[in-house]
Amino acid sequence: MEDKNIGIIAGYGEFPLIYINELKSKGYSVHVCAIEEEADKGLMDHVGSIVYISVGQLGKLVKFFNSVGVRDVIMAGKVKKTLMFKKVKPDLKAITLFLSLKDKRDDTILNAICNFFEKEGITVVPQTKYITSIFLPKGVASKRVPTKKEMDDIDFGLPAARLIAAADIGQTAVIKDKSVMALEAIEGTDEAILRGGKLASGGAVVVKVNKPNQDLRFDVPAVGVNTIDALIAVSAACLAFEANTIVLNKEEFIKKANESSISIYVM
Repeated sequence: MEDKNIGIIAGYGEFPLIYINELKSKGYSVHVCAIEEEADKGLMDHVGSIVYISVGQLGKLVKFFNSVGVRDVIMAGKVKKTLMFKKVKPDLKAITLFLSLKDKRDDTILNAICNFFEKEGITVVPQTKYITSIFLPKGVASKRVPTKKEMDDIDFGLPAARLIAAADIGQTAVIKDKSVMALEAIEGTDEAILRGGKLASGGAVVVKVNKPNQDLRFDVPAVGVNTIDALIAVSAACLAFEANTIVLNKEEFIKKANESSISIYVM
């Protein structure tokens, strides 16, 4: 019999609540461990049990999921890597884990955390396992079709985005007139768009890709209304991303892009 008890490790953004509602609609009992510095406090109104933990409290997280009988968990929502450089207070389990890391790249940290959970009897499942309504088919998803100039910028930006993705630096390139305005680093996609878009002074093209051999348990590329807001803020022209990118609140995402004449191209 399928286990209907599911855990979510919730970071910031819309994804945790979207996932919670989707799971509940399918009859799952959802238990949330929310990152205190990142997750929406309103999540407690949507689940049966929830605990808020600070970054680095791995022991408390495991104790919570064990107490509610959760064995499968989903990582939903981002946790800003910049938190690692602030005043966090890791517990003994987290200290032991972080001391074992060969470097502080995203994949290194997240793989180590997944392996730690496995040893504690908790399996991190792919973010895409229980929900399929979060993708767009390949092609133009907006009313406005990318211009030839914008398509040329997409083609120019793809190698740059793939280069930093392969190095586990970021996944987004901001391009204008076949010139790189910005590459995503630790600040995240939206901040990279704002930085590069300002330098472009309007008309920027944003290209977002997957990492090679993308691990679907964590850090799957995602775009949403906040992404469109960032594009609007700098008068960007086009957003291109790969077909297995998570699209949060698809209807509102496309509606807002169309209202601002932003072209959405799914590669």
